[in-house]
Amino acid sequence: MPAPPGASSTQPVPLEPDQQSRVYFKIPVANEFVRMQTRFTVPPKPARVGTMFLWPGLEPREGGRNYYPIGLGVLQPVLTWGPACAPVQQPPTYSTWWISGQYVNVYSNDPRYRGCHSGRAMSVKVGEVLEMDIALDQSTGLWTQTITGQAGSVRYSINLRKQAQNMALFAIEPWDNARLANRLVFSGTTLTFRDEAAQSCLNPELTYTGTGGTISPPTVDGRRCHIDTVTVNVPRSAA
Repeated sequence: MPAPPGASSTQPVPLEPDQQSRVYFKIPVANEFVRMQTRFTVPPKPARVGTMFLWPGLEPREGGRNYYPIGLGVLQPVLTWGPACAPVQQPPTYSTWWISGQYVNVYSNDPRYRGCHSGRAMSVKVGEVLEMDIALDQSTGLWTQTITGQAGSVRYSINLRKQAQNMALFAIEPWDNARLANRLVFSGTTLTFRDEAAQSCLNPELTYTGTGGTISPPTVDGRRCHIDTVTVNVPRSAA
């Protein structure tokens, strides 16, 4: 949930200025994710209107371990078309898709976490496959996002003070009338749990926003939950 272009990093912003489509994969708060790996292909360049964000991510659930004082934020490698609040040098507007590891939290009262946080931006090409890995060092609480493509890789790390992440998200997020031609397909997704929980993988709590999407039947291997494809439909406002 990146904030809109030009938004202050210290003020709350509306989370859904345009309709979004998201697929949520939720697990009980007694368990948590320690890693998320997935990939998708950079789509054709949209029109030079608004800002389009495409991303997978991890979020906490209220009631989970150490939810407060940080509160609801999202760990997200974000593919961006247009300007964004990420505090990083960005390519010239609408010159290219670009991606960076980010953490966005518009609720926290802690200035260390509130607002938009980002690693270095990397320009990417249409048709390029992006590999995304969000991994936790369980001994320190440090989360590291690594994004790899044909152009190289970028990383971003943040310590969330051992706050549990209990929701995996897959999202198309348009702002200010941005448009996307086709649905977004995440492939080869692996979600790693802290504890073995076959039922959380095979029968997850799934919720959808916007026009939703589909998820292929998961398979389980110990603490790892494998999903062949997650398809996110284009929001009506972004079609």
